[in-house]
Amino acid sequence: MRGDTMKANEVIRGVMKDKKMKYSALANTLGIKQNVLSERLSQDNISIKKLLEMLTPLDCEIIVRDKTTGDEWTVDE
Repeated sequence: MRGDTMKANEVIRGVMKDKKMKYSALANTLGIKQNVLSERLSQDNISIKKLLEMLTPLDCEIIVRDKTTGDEWTVDE
């Protein structure tokens, strides 16, 4: 998974699998129902805000990297 080009929902699912986190546990942490989380992860287009909400409890972040210079910036709310 590392280094692969993936859609946001695939990344979340992959991180959850790597960290052995169940949908129910992440949904509970987010304060939403499991079906709401499943619905979010079935969408091809997830907002940055929702993506950050799901990544934070997984101890992950969004990094933007300039392909030419290698400069990096961390996306925050």
